[in-house]
Amino acid sequence: MPSAMVTFNGRITLPNDVRKQLGLKTGDNIEFVEIEKGRFAICPRPAVEPSQVSPFTVSTPEIGRSAGVRELKEAIQ
Repeated sequence: MPSAMVTFNGRITLPNDVRKQLGLKTGDNIEFVEIEKGRFAICPRPAVEPSQVSPFTVSTPEIGRSAGVRELKEAIQ
């Protein structure tokens, strides 16, 4: 079974045979899909054209102040 090590920065290198089986090339994106609690599948993500990306907003509980990083992360989960 192929394996990879997580670096200090949280990066991994997918083994060559895994990249080949997924059809991944340099610059491709992947998604981590949770298949059950604590288990994820790695799936190729289709390329998205910049014109297909829509803007989003995050509302904060109090009007007139900026949200912190922690609040933004909680808002998108």
